[in-house]
Amino acid sequence: MRTALLKHGVRAAASAALVLATSLGGPAVASTTDHDDAQEQAGLDRRAPRPVDVRITASGIEAPQFAQAGLVTFRVRTDDPNGHFLQAFRPHAGVTVDQVLADLAKAVSHQPVPTVEGIAAVRDEAELFGGAQVTPSVSETFTTPITAGEIVLLDFGAFLADPAHPITRTLQLRGYGRSGDLTDFADSLVIERDTPDGPRFDVHGLDRAEDSILVHNSSNELHEMAVQPVAPGTTDAQIQAVFDRTASGPLPFTGRPVGLGVVSPGRSALLETRNLPPGTYVLLCFVPDDRIGLPHAVKGMHKVVVLT
Repeated sequence: MRTALLKHGVRAAASAALVLATSLGGPAVASTTDHDDAQEQAGLDRRAPRPVDVRITASGIEAPQFAQAGLVTFRVRTDDPNGHFLQAFRPHAGVTVDQVLADLAKAVSHQPVPTVEGIAAVRDEAELFGGAQVTPSVSETFTTPITAGEIVLLDFGAFLADPAHPITRTLQLRGYGRSGDLTDFADSLVIERDTPDGPRFDVHGLDRAEDSILVHNSSNELHEMAVQPVAPGTTDAQIQAVFDRTASGPLPFTGRPVGLGVVSPGRSALLETRNLPPGTYVLLCFVPDDRIGLPHAVKGMHKVVVLT
């Protein structure tokens, strides 16, 4: 897909936007190039990362025990009609998985003080690599650079329902596998950025349901990118009215969300969906603000897109 971002002439604009976001928001983790020469000598295909197959059921998470570090692709699916939300993370040195999960439980408590304390702690305690929100009809892959070591796969949907009993699986990443630049695989770009009015999605070239989307978090907070179907003709003003509780009539949401899980500041991940129907969608971030505890979407972090 090296020429993918050339469509509609957005590659130059998107690349410039990503460079600007990187300069304003810290280092982008959009590529892994440290061992390119060694990988070339080994004859590895840098453009075709071998996926880590993850299946989430009502009984738990099915995934391999080991995979290669480097540019890691997770292929996520479920047959559970309720859908599932996978989140991948790694505690920082000196922090335990239990500590991260305890603070994550505070972050989803819907009580202002523990929510603020919890989400700020998770931001500082762990590296969040993204994840996938999937349904039986829509599977996803997400790709991101990860160094060797243990990471944790969390059924975040189940965690929201019962934080006291988290469902997790560990994955050991070894050595150094395939590398490359995520922009080489992307059809479109979404930058999660800070503005004077609050966090926002900055969207470049996203107009097809089959697009692979490079998502870069240029802010200093955690962000996700849910992709929620809405009624045709829905506007961002109507979405905001729903969150402001000034709208009347039925909610514009028409189905279950899919999309990318939470990504740490400065990181990038590539999201690809399978069998996403064309239609009108809204990009949403429900991660709570680390100062007042309100979900970012309530503060205006939403963007309506029409996908053909």
